[in-house]
Amino acid sequence: MRAYKRFRNCIGRGNLWLYVVSLLNKRGPLHGYGIIQELRKWGFNVSTVYGYVLLKRMVADGVLVEIEEGGRKLYTASETARENLARAIEELKTLINKLT
Repeated sequence: MRAYKRFRNCIGRGNLWLYVVSLLNKRGPLHGYGIIQELRKWGFNVSTVYGYVLLKRMVADGVLVEIEEGGRKLYTASETARENLARAIEELKTLINKLT
């Protein structure tokens, strides 16, 4: 059904920041490739190139913060992103309560 596919796209690929921020909250700072691998484990078909573009966009938007460590970049969630994740989770809970 197309409506369900649109829902999955919106809640999934359309909001990858939710998954990335949640991952970083649980695991701490990660390299870009580690984040991409986790997204793939969760069932998102993310190419390596798209994954790095996504991370750069998230840095530009203030969702992620880049940290240099040993010549490599680590990513961590910004404080604002953590606050917005908590708000998004509450909104999702409210939605689930309304639907059930």
